[in-house]
Amino acid sequence: MLSSAQLAVFVPAALAVAASPGANNLLAFRNGLRQGLRPAAVALTGRFAAFALMLGAVVTGLGALLHTSRTAFEILRVVGAVVMVGLGVWVVWSARAAAAAPASGGDPPGQESEGVRGTAVWKPAAQEFVTAAANPKALLLFTAFLPPFVSAQPGAAAAGAQLAALGALYMVCEAATALGWAAAGRVLAGRRLRPVTLRRLDQASGGALIAFGGGLALADLSRR
Repeated sequence: MLSSAQLAVFVPAALAVAASPGANNLLAFRNGLRQGLRPAAVALTGRFAAFALMLGAVVTGLGALLHTSRTAFEILRVVGAVVMVGLGVWVVWSARAAAAAPASGGDPPGQESEGVRGTAVWKPAAQEFVTAAANPKALLLFTAFLPPFVSAQPGAAAAGAQLAALGALYMVCEAATALGWAAAGRVLAGRRLRPVTLRRLDQASGGALIAFGGGLALADLSRR
C-alpha cells in the first residue's frame, strides 16, 4: 500500500517526531520510574486509544473540519492546556505530600507488589488517554503531518487508505520511542535513587507538564 519511497522518508521523520520530549513521553518516563516497565507499557494503551480515535476522525474527514475551524481548535487548545496544567499540579502536589508523609518500608520504585499494580494500572492509562486526547498538537499531527506523505501518483491507493496506513505506522514508531522513555525511567529506578531524588524528579516532571500546558495556552496553534 505504501511505496518504498514513502517509507524511506516517512519512517525517520515519524521516529524523530515521536521521540521528541512531550507531555505523553514525560508520563511514560515517570510511569517507568515509579511503576516499572511493564505497567508503563500497559499504560500506553490509553495513549494509543486516543490516537486511534483521532486517526479515525481524520480518515473520515472530521479532522479536516477541526483543522479548518479556528473556534473548535481554540476550544480544544484551552481544554488541553487546562488538563496538562492540572496534571502537572497534581504531580507536584503528590511529590510534596510524599515528602510530608512519614517514611515507610514500602516497595522501591519500579518494584511495587502485584496487588498495587493491579489496582493502579488504570490510572496511568487514563492519564495517558486524557493527555493525548486533550492535546490539539496530537490532532495537528494527524491532520498536518500525515497528509504530505500521501502519494497522488497513478496507481496509488486511495488517500484515506494511505492515511490509515501512515497513521498506523506512526503509532508503531510512537510505541517504540515511548517504550524507550519508559525504559529510561526504569533504568533510573534500578539505581535505587534516594527518596529525595525521586521527589525532585517528580517535581521536575510536574513542572514540565505545567510548562507544556502554559506553552499550549499561549501558543497560537491555529496559525498554521
